[in-house]
Amino acid sequence: MQRQIKDEYEIVTEIGSGGMATVYKAVQKSLDRLVAIKELKRSFHADRQIVKRFERESRVAASLQHENIVHIYDYWKRPHYAIVMEYVDGTTLADVIDKTGALPVDVGIMIAVQVGSALDYAHMRGLVHRDIKPSNIMIKRNGEVKLMDFGIAQGRNHEALTSPGTSIGTPAYMSPEQILGQPLDVRSDIFSFGVVLYEMFTGVKPFKDDDARPVTAKIVKDKFLSPRSVNDEIPRRLQWLIKKCLRKKPTRRYGSVLEVQRKLGKRLAGRTTKAASLLRISDYLVTRNLFEAAPEHETLLVPLRGTQSSWTNAFIGVALVLLMAAAGFGVYYYRSMISWPFGHSPVMHQEQPKTTTGTTPTIQPKNSEGLTSSPAGTGQMASSPSSSMTGTTEKKSGR
Repeated sequence: MQRQIKDEYEIVTEIGSGGMATVYKAVQKSLDRLVAIKELKRSFHADRQIVKRFERESRVAASLQHENIVHIYDYWKRPHYAIVMEYVDGTTLADVIDKTGALPVDVGIMIAVQVGSALDYAHMRGLVHRDIKPSNIMIKRNGEVKLMDFGIAQGRNHEALTSPGTSIGTPAYMSPEQILGQPLDVRSDIFSFGVVLYEMFTGVKPFKDDDARPVTAKIVKDKFLSPRSVNDEIPRRLQWLIKKCLRKKPTRRYGSVLEVQRKLGKRLAGRTTKAASLLRISDYLVTRNLFEAAPEHETLLVPLRGTQSSWTNAFIGVALVLLMAAAGFGVYYYRSMISWPFGHSPVMHQEQPKTTTGTTPTIQPKNSEGLTSSPAGTGQMASSPSSSMTGTTEKKSGR
């Protein structure tokens, strides 16, 4: 399929077609790079509401520069309404779940952390996405995750696309307040993100349509099966996180996606790196035959941290042992010093008194005047040096 657009883009093939637009894979000649062109179907050109949504998508997405959000390169109205965007060589999360079922816990968390990063970035700029779902999450062959389709995103300075009391979005992923047409904030996206998390780790949606009741009524009123009752390999803390995201009242959910992202990231902290996470996602999807391995020039180098980390840990361990030993010796020395009279050092070893054969050493006690008494029966007194000096002076004065 060869088709020229504006002398700059050459369409290679059709990627897919939805309700309102068709997406093509194309080549941008001036930069020699692949791009995706989303073209609004002719049947909607006269619908001003849909055209307005299409234009908003291009403007909103173009203002967001984040590694996990699809980049917008160009937009035009003639000859057709079209958006030129980053070409994502991969598949959607919806396709992954459909073909593999529940994802391994580590792979699911690695994907969720990237989605959370993109969503938090949009929220910090005052945007509510309003259409978080697996089909709007792309996964590249190198493991990178991209959030797309900001067509119904609502910002502080954006004109409302719906009338008060009406709703817009994908029913199975809408929050209760979104279904009821109430004012929305970031916590609505957190509910939708919770639905995506539930589906990633269980392989099924928490709320489904049936003949008795529509899915929207179930989201507003009904409870859902706990994730572990569907997949008992889900850790309990992860189940608790998903349940909190899916609470009916916004005030009982997390206050920000950043909080959710950090709690998810704690399960990976110290166990992997960004490059290793991308490689793990890519390898898993390749082994499940979702796509071929990424070309070498698109893959990220994974640093060999094992040996360095082991030596570092060993060094830290030895340093701690030496520090504890030094502290212990210091405490022992301090206690030894304060247990002896001032000015004297503790005697580590006291030599035993020497004795001669046949002689028993005697200890001469001191009296209260500092004199040492002679052995019993001698009748002699041995004076101290001070008393000897006093006696000599007295004799001299008598002469």
